[in-house]
Amino acid sequence: MKITAIDIRACQLGARSERERNLLRGGEAPDVVVLQLRTDAGVTGTSFAFGGLNARHTMHTYAQAAPFFLGRDPMARAANAADFRGYDRRWNHVPIYVYGPFDNACWDIAGLRAGLPVHQLLGSSRDRAPVYASSMTLATPQEYIPEALAVKAAGFKGYKLHPPGPVDVDLELYAAVRDAVGPDFALMADPVATHDYRQALRVGRRLEELGYLWLEEPLYDYDLNGLRRLSEALDIPVAGTETVMGEDVATAQFLAAGALDIVRSDVSWRGGISGVMRTAHLAEAFGVACELHTTIYHPLELVNLQASLAVTNSEFFEVLFPMEQFAFGLATPMDIRDGWIYPSPGPGLGIDYDWAAIDAATTELLTVD
Repeated sequence: MKITAIDIRACQLGARSERERNLLRGGEAPDVVVLQLRTDAGVTGTSFAFGGLNARHTMHTYAQAAPFFLGRDPMARAANAADFRGYDRRWNHVPIYVYGPFDNACWDIAGLRAGLPVHQLLGSSRDRAPVYASSMTLATPQEYIPEALAVKAAGFKGYKLHPPGPVDVDLELYAAVRDAVGPDFALMADPVATHDYRQALRVGRRLEELGYLWLEEPLYDYDLNGLRRLSEALDIPVAGTETVMGEDVATAQFLAAGALDIVRSDVSWRGGISGVMRTAHLAEAFGVACELHTTIYHPLELVNLQASLAVTNSEFFEVLFPMEQFAFGLATPMDIRDGWIYPSPGPGLGIDYDWAAIDAATTELLTVD
């Protein structure tokens, strides 16, 4: 079986400027790219892909990688990943989010051919996953408390704050949310690399007092030495690596250095399903958790779920809140009940796409053949 053509769609879903979108306030669906890999066997694999601030620009980064896959066997995922490293190193240098969706679409083809869900091909470890909700970066601290209470009332298993800053505001916010939800509800903090080492140490010690589960990306992901010092100094687990180039190979350096207590991966930014599985198994060998990072869009979250159900060192499943902002492209919503997410029994990635909505939102279509 060979890949014969690749369709790349840019879907524009919001009207706000790129500057406004970069504030991560939410309020409207982000742009998305949709990839389809067509084969000479008549089987087509599909994956949503990160659209960034403008999908009409971002789609061309996927087009940079598409010629590599033409004529290749979608079942030869290990060979494809190994060969792509050399291909990309020479004269391409695509962003970290580009390869993953191609790998996801290849897994979709594999599951469709086998007539089985992808998580069963990977080797299922569970049949559902507990869900926590992550905030956007809300405009004011006062907005977080009612949102946290709404998340708890909806039955989610936890709530993660992306605080607005500065540090003093964040510290007050962390305490106020803990007071609002009570001592037993799971809370996490992700300041998105906005601290220096001293600030992160101060924040981490306060979060320990407040009973937060983990502190995520307090420093830039590439600051291996700073993260190592922080992990050694704090009792609260420190999480990172969601934006590091090099997937499992780069993550290995953090694990060998004892730089993190939790590593991050996902099927969008970290090499697709294959990349997630390599990273999760690597972390497992070090006795470290691999918590999967949200992929933003619900059709891509369902790809993340296939991987999540096949690893044993990932406890939670992350979704952005409010959820309706990120549901574009699904004809059948994600199956979340009582704070648990369940997979589709269908073959492949098991996603029921709303192609009418996708077609209506498509502003540009590229076909590489």
